[in-house]
Amino acid sequence: MLWPLIQVRLLMVNYVTLALHQNLSLMGCQSINSKGFISFMIEFKEVSKRYPTGQIALYNVNLTIQAGEMAFITGHSGAGKSTLLKLIALLERPNQGKVIVNGVDLQHLRQAKVPAYRRGIGVIFQDHHLLSDRSVFDNVALPLMISGMPPVDIKRRIHAALDKVNLLGKEKELPLMLSAGEKQRVGIARAVVNKPNIILADEPTGNLDPALAHDIMCTFRQFNELGSTVLIASHDQLLIETMKKRIIVLQKVQGS
Repeated sequence: MLWPLIQVRLLMVNYVTLALHQNLSLMGCQSINSKGFISFMIEFKEVSKRYPTGQIALYNVNLTIQAGEMAFITGHSGAGKSTLLKLIALLERPNQGKVIVNGVDLQHLRQAKVPAYRRGIGVIFQDHHLLSDRSVFDNVALPLMISGMPPVDIKRRIHAALDKVNLLGKEKELPLMLSAGEKQRVGIARAVVNKPNIILADEPTGNLDPALAHDIMCTFRQFNELGSTVLIASHDQLLIETMKKRIIVLQKVQGS
């Protein structure tokens, strides 16, 4: 019986040419910082994910993302892009293999520590999941309120987050009053208001026109330049090639 397997291939992008596809296996070429420590922020070691329906979303994936890197995940629909991000965010668990984030093997992370772990990760979805009856301020404040942050600190954080996404002055408006691009920026502000080390974005520009999509990608690049590790899933090959960052391609392959 044939099962769809996921073969991960790496497409390196530089300022001049697209390199040839090669099997993604970065073991043996690990990045070491000046203090002698491995500088990977995210590692997948022989990771497989199979859903109860029998669908194999990922199979035997080996992948590394360096601390402070910005990279893209692409591939056809159903190739496992969203699943890969969900494994990092601990919204899903692998059936086998190890997912290691900032040196922590997520398999051994106790359930009581999961909320604190997730506060270090900002997640942006294609559907921004804004509360339609709440203001921009309230939508961005939600993760801070859940964490119990004092109101004075919440206000300061929200001001800074909205400033970074060019939405100062919009904090009292409802989502229905915003454009598609502005709504996505509110989603980004909410994701980064906790100052996460890692930013994950799942098709964040899928519903935007090309000009707005490029603008949103530039916003992610600015957060990367401030030190966040950024990993974005996108099917828009032309757009992500303009960003001049590493591209990880997920492909379905038939195997036994």
